[in-house]
Amino acid sequence: MTRPLDLASCLAALCLLLAPSPVSSQAPPPEEARDIALEQAPPAPPPPPPAEPPRPDLRGPVLDPPRWRLGVSLGAGNSYGHSYVMFGGLVGYDLGLGFEAFFNGQFWGGANPNMAKLAPGLNWYAPIPYRPYVGVYYARWLIGGGLSDENAVGGRFGVTIASTPNATFSAGMVYERILDCSVQCDAFWPELSFGFRF
Repeated sequence: MTRPLDLASCLAALCLLLAPSPVSSQAPPPEEARDIALEQAPPAPPPPPPAEPPRPDLRGPVLDPPRWRLGVSLGAGNSYGHSYVMFGGLVGYDLGLGFEAFFNGQFWGGANPNMAKLAPGLNWYAPIPYRPYVGVYYARWLIGGGLSDENAVGGRFGVTIASTPNATFSAGMVYERILDCSVQCDAFWPELSFGFRF
């Protein structure tokens, strides 16, 4: 003999059929799902290298290039029919772009009359090896022996044989013409000069 089904039993059986199973056979466990996600994610970029500490500057302060030059010169020449030995000194100032304004003083001795020369002028040094130079100047000759003083203009050219940031050694030639002159107005002589820069 069969028992009639009551409403409560039917509802309980229906709930059991519709309820999902506690563990799905298709979904992986939480630990496996995390491992799969980590395997599929792109690798993280490496951390940037640590910044290097600033290196100390061992060069010291940056100094301006030397602008003043003190020089001495030695040469020989002829004037008034006599041979002379020349000693001179020079003060120059670097104007930039290779130009140097200078004031030159010389003494010519070894014959009569003795002579002295005062000569302001301008030199230009080419920015190439050995620094060849050209220059022009005006000169005032102070002549002994009761002779009249004279004015002159001249030019020079040469090369820098040796050079350091603070010293130079140069060799060249000088041409000069005496103004208001009728005889023996032109002169040439070699010139060696040594200078210090500061």
